[in-house]
Amino acid sequence: MPNLNDLSIYPQLDPSGMWSRIANFPGQVKQAWEEPAHWNLPESYAQVNKVVLVGMGGSAVGGDLIADLLAFETKGCVFVVCRDYYLPGWVDQDTLVVLCSYSGNTLETLACFHQALDRSAKVVVITSGGILGNEAVSRNVPYLKIRYQGEPRTALGFSFLSPLGLLQQLGLIADKNEEIIECVTLLEDSAAYYLPECPSDNNPAKALAGLLSERMAVIYSGGFLGGVARRWKTQINENAKTWAFVETLPELNHNAIAGYQFPQAVAKNSFVVLLRSSLLQEEVVSLYPMTLAILERAGIDYQVVDAPGKTPLSQMLATIFRGDWVSYYLALINGVDPSPVTAIDEIKSRLGGQ
Repeated sequence: MPNLNDLSIYPQLDPSGMWSRIANFPGQVKQAWEEPAHWNLPESYAQVNKVVLVGMGGSAVGGDLIADLLAFETKGCVFVVCRDYYLPGWVDQDTLVVLCSYSGNTLETLACFHQALDRSAKVVVITSGGILGNEAVSRNVPYLKIRYQGEPRTALGFSFLSPLGLLQQLGLIADKNEEIIECVTLLEDSAAYYLPECPSDNNPAKALAGLLSERMAVIYSGGFLGGVARRWKTQINENAKTWAFVETLPELNHNAIAGYQFPQAVAKNSFVVLLRSSLLQEEVVSLYPMTLAILERAGIDYQVVDAPGKTPLSQMLATIFRGDWVSYYLALINGVDPSPVTAIDEIKSRLGGQ
């Protein structure tokens, strides 16, 4: 197993320097939040009463996070994440369709773009360019260009906070400006504990990655941390090239806990990470000790990760930041470059998309 405290391994295992892109997340959060404030949207966009965010992979996780955050909003609006070639049948002229594709060439997102136009929906495009960017320009569709170089999954700030800022601009959510300031400060303060030069004894991300080594990762969460748990799962898949699964409370207590018995080798070689928040509903919080007791009785190792911060948004972003680092260090422990996703690229190539 590579020694994560040996800084000489980083250029060898991470030649593109993904660690620096993860470390820049606080700055990306700030940039992604500020840019939509300068959009000049048509007045008709203020009349929408439903929102669909279309995306795949890393470009769709931001939609999950927005959906979770809307649980705290008193205004509220219908908000759905679409990971498909087809929009929901109810999309119409009163629907805002936000199309997120880092490359601009995602086939599913392009298909939904044309459907949204055909149905006279209010359309917004968030992309770095590609076919989607070109079509947005040619059809005079509002278009936020992502000015960032890196893997789509490292551009979460743009797929989460840019559409969230758009919702604020349209008056669909409460003002989040003060919360963003807190988020950026919290992320900047925590970064020092996650960087490669911080030794494992003081680096919670390195320590947890070590516990996950040679294990199947299972991420548990509750309430508004559901999207965060999905982010942990997908980052472990893509960065560390490792099996990972996600379950949420209270649902997992109605099925998953009954499946710990067989195969016995799976239980022995699994590790559960439970994401927990001080802001969860009392009913959900009460489920954690009961779930932990069942895990212990089944002999399944676990660790509880408590979300820092005072607001739902800061807790979500700070916990995502930690999970990204965990997946990065797990990649190095596995001796793999975290950046390439060969299997995904193969599928995209066969389908003719990017």
